[in-house]
Amino acid sequence: MKEFMRTNTVTHNLMSFSAFKAVLLFTLLLDGPKTYKELRKAFKENEYLHEEISTDALRIYINSLKETGCDVQKTTVGRTSIYQIEKGPLKLEIPDEQAKSILKVYKTISKSISLSDYISLQKFFEKFSEFVINDDLKEKFQNISPLNNINADLVKELNRHIQNHDEIIISYYSKVSGRKNITILPDKLEVNNRKLYLYGFNSEHQNYGSFLVSKIESVVGINIDKKELKIPEIKVIYELDNRNKTIDIRQDETVLKNDKGIMTIEICSKNKFDVVQRILSHTDKCKVISPDNFKQEIINCLKGMKEDYLDKE
Repeated sequence: MKEFMRTNTVTHNLMSFSAFKAVLLFTLLLDGPKTYKELRKAFKENEYLHEEISTDALRIYINSLKETGCDVQKTTVGRTSIYQIEKGPLKLEIPDEQAKSILKVYKTISKSISLSDYISLQKFFEKFSEFVINDDLKEKFQNISPLNNINADLVKELNRHIQNHDEIIISYYSKVSGRKNITILPDKLEVNNRKLYLYGFNSEHQNYGSFLVSKIESVVGINIDKKELKIPEIKVIYELDNRNKTIDIRQDETVLKNDKGIMTIEICSKNKFDVVQRILSHTDKCKVISPDNFKQEIINCLKGMKEDYLDKE
């Protein structure tokens, strides 16, 4: 302990090798089926061990795991024995207050994490929920991720097309419009309101939109004859009066000036609809400065909203 406190490093002097080997074996078998050959290779390549372990020694450790309550299953293929732990002796009993804290922490950090982090956390909670006894809590942990019930292979495929700048054709199904094929130059995958969306540009209709990944059935084709497409970006400058409340500045926004609570903000986005919604969300505290065509679009939008309300009256 003194050595660890001094160096903050795990060394051979700080380890019980018998215990470490047992834990390592437990982890390997819990991860999936392994042969003696695969287990011996893993032990030899471990950063702390780097040593050969005999088959007889492995049998002893396997028997030790059985004694602790591990359900070690053995199958034989030809002359090869394969081992796997179907069920471990560990059970988690999480008090309701602790469970609420875990869920609260996840909801907080999920607002600012990447897609890869979402995938990692989903895998963690899927594994974590297996050891939760309370059925209600188990269900909450299993359904906590916005990626739940979404085809992981489809997500990987969409992400690959984004990286390759491919124009793709997706099969999209909704209850309103039914099943249809949509051509899209995908831009990004992003979680919004606890749902995973694919954002991209439709060259046919010349607009930028978002699509629920849960409604994308498959990628049915790639447009190999596509022209060089570039998703257009719009820049809007607006003034915002934030003297009476705090405004959260988004990643796509830049504060150009802040004079006594009157902020001049530039927003750059590929999603025109999202920019319109952002402007309208500021109500009468906001004034569009430029460009003129976008200013007119906001005016027309407000007039249309006013007419709708008058018609309903």
